[in-house]
Amino acid sequence: MTRLCGARWVGAFAGFAASAGLGLACDATSSGGPCTTDQDGISGGSASFVVTVTDTGFSPKILKAQNLAQVSLTLKNSGTRPHDLVVGCIATPNDNGCPTTSCFPDASTVGPLSPDASVTATLVTPNPEGIYPFRSDVAADGEGDGGLTGQFIVQ
Repeated sequence: MTRLCGARWVGAFAGFAASAGLGLACDATSSGGPCTTDQDGISGGSASFVVTVTDTGFSPKILKAQNLAQVSLTLKNSGTRPHDLVVGCIATPNDNGCPTTSCFPDASTVGPLSPDASVTATLVTPNPEGIYPFRSDVAADGEGDGGLTGQFIVQ
């Protein structure tokens, strides 16, 4: 069986793999090859976040979780116009044939939400550790002061 180390594979099959008792580690010590490394030696676990978005920003702006963690992310729109939350990808340059870009699963995109609405998404953080930027990509949110942004730190 070939093991894939891309974040999209992990996100898409994490539920199946967990229910089947399969390991998802894709680090330098796994049989899947050296696609990623785990700097702190800890992966998995769970985290829960409630993020409030207004017309001027996110609160909190920084979220932290372990790689391969089960995450519950609730976005509450306390603004006067629609907002969303989209986690960006990061570059993962390497010389070993592994993916050169790492992304959160599609389930991490939340919204856009109308004012006073909230929604909860569940996802698995990607295996490559790093600082993944998030933002609201609703057109009006990209204006002034760099727009609505934050960071999701995978450690």
